[in-house]
Amino acid sequence: MAISALLLAGCSRDSSSGTPNRETAEDIREQIVTETGIDLVPLDFFDWDLTLSDLAGQVVVMHFWASWCVPCTEGFSAILDASNNLPVEDVRFISVNLDDYLDEESYISALDFLSFSNAQIENYQLQHDLLEIYSFFGLENIPTTIIYARSGSEQGRLGNEGDLFEPLLLQAINQALAVPLEE
Repeated sequence: MAISALLLAGCSRDSSSGTPNRETAEDIREQIVTETGIDLVPLDFFDWDLTLSDLAGQVVVMHFWASWCVPCTEGFSAILDASNNLPVEDVRFISVNLDDYLDEESYISALDFLSFSNAQIENYQLQHDLLEIYSFFGLENIPTTIIYARSGSEQGRLGNEGDLFEPLLLQAINQALAVPLEE
C-alpha cells in the first residue's frame, strides 16, 4: 500500500513548474527503505558469491520467488515465520527475487510485496537473465528453497510443497543445524 501511495504521489504535478513529477523506481526504493527498512538489493553473480562467502558458519535458507508466481507468494509467509522463530546467529534467511530486473513495474511490484509482507530478511534481486539464474543455481522451477549447511554444502531443496512446505522447511533446517561445521 505504501508503494501504491508513492506511485500516485509520484504522478502528481509539481506546482512550481506545472510539469509532471514522476519518481523513478530508485526514488521509490529509497523512500520504502527509509519508511519500512525493507530493501530489494540488486546483485550480480560476482556480488552474490561475495555475499554467500560472508555467511560461512551459518545455515543459509535461500528462497527463490517472483511476485507474479502465486505459489511463491503463498509460501513466503512460511519463510518469514521460520526466520522470526530461529536465531539469526545460526540461520540466515535470504529471499532472491526473480522478477524482470529491467522492468520498473516488476521491480516495484516485488518491493510492494516485500513491504506488505514486512519481509525483515535479506532481499535480493539478481541482475541477470532468468535462464542464466536457473542455470547458475540449478533451478528447475520456482518457488525453490535451498538450504545450505554451515559448511556451505547444499543440505536440502524444496519446491512448491503446498501445506507441507513449512514442516518440511523446518525439518530441513534442523537437519542442517545438526551437521557439524567441518573445518
